[in-house]
Amino acid sequence: MKKNIIARILRKYLSGRFSSDTEERVQKWIIKDKDIEEKEKASLEYWNELEAKADPDTELVLYRVNQRIDYKEIVHRPFYQKLARIAAVLIPLFMMTGGYLYYTSTQNKWIEISVAYGDKKHFLLPDSSEIWLNTGTVVKYPKEFSKVQRLVHLDGEAYFSIRKNTSKPFIVETSQLSVKVLGTKFNVKAYADDELVTTTLTSGKVEVIPPTQDPRILKPNEQLTYDKKTSAVNITEVSPTDTDGWITGKLIFTDAPFTEILQTLERRYNVTINHTMNIPASKRYTVRFLKNENLEEILSVLSEMIGFSYQKQGNKVELIKKQ
Repeated sequence: MKKNIIARILRKYLSGRFSSDTEERVQKWIIKDKDIEEKEKASLEYWNELEAKADPDTELVLYRVNQRIDYKEIVHRPFYQKLARIAAVLIPLFMMTGGYLYYTSTQNKWIEISVAYGDKKHFLLPDSSEIWLNTGTVVKYPKEFSKVQRLVHLDGEAYFSIRKNTSKPFIVETSQLSVKVLGTKFNVKAYADDELVTTTLTSGKVEVIPPTQDPRILKPNEQLTYDKKTSAVNITEVSPTDTDGWITGKLIFTDAPFTEILQTLERRYNVTINHTMNIPASKRYTVRFLKNENLEEILSVLSEMIGFSYQKQGNKVELIKKQ
């Protein structure tokens, strides 16, 4: 009876027939240690019925995924053997729509969650802290936090609401700096292709540790900006309503360079924006979009501000400087 229930849940999940809210609960159930053998068997039975075949690029894509999640050795060999055959089905699911990549190495158990361009995701961490991921973001964390700290790796932008635990600090590691907290609400923006890394505090207190520099303590409504090229650190005061505006669909640019605006639009609307305009990096723009405007509405406003016309075809946008 129990096996039948597990099989029905997994079949419905793998065929994409759950709502987004239910899907998150099922994902959390899947990664629990309980009934692992039954879950794996039911998954394999479902995949065995699929007619999908790997195309010539499947092995290459599978290799890239393994590199991305730091794959070393999968304990359950039969599962990995099946993966090569079904990669053409599973890899697009994880890479295009965002999802849970759960893997077991010989040393630890980690969960990776990725969010596709144009999407956002909200979920709970193992300590019941909340995290919101912005578009194009990847986060990795252990299935169970250690006894001395709660460590999360971030590439992208996330807003955190952390449960207080004085004996176990919460640490967000990015490629450039780390943020250490005990219990607070804050935002970290650290995309690999952005020139700046920012940490913005909503409440509580955080310690930001830039590379080769002394730690900086932020107070509520303060934002620390780290320049990757110059290593310059700048702390400014920001509006409390600006920090998590992206969660509700707002787009707020404050003293932002043109390149940052374009990168944000590309991630938010899953488009590629090309231009040949020569806009100095010193030129900055402040503009707010607060009503879930679509891309055309935003481009219309920016075209008047900056001085360009635009053409959109599919997911490609061409900006043309006005004469």
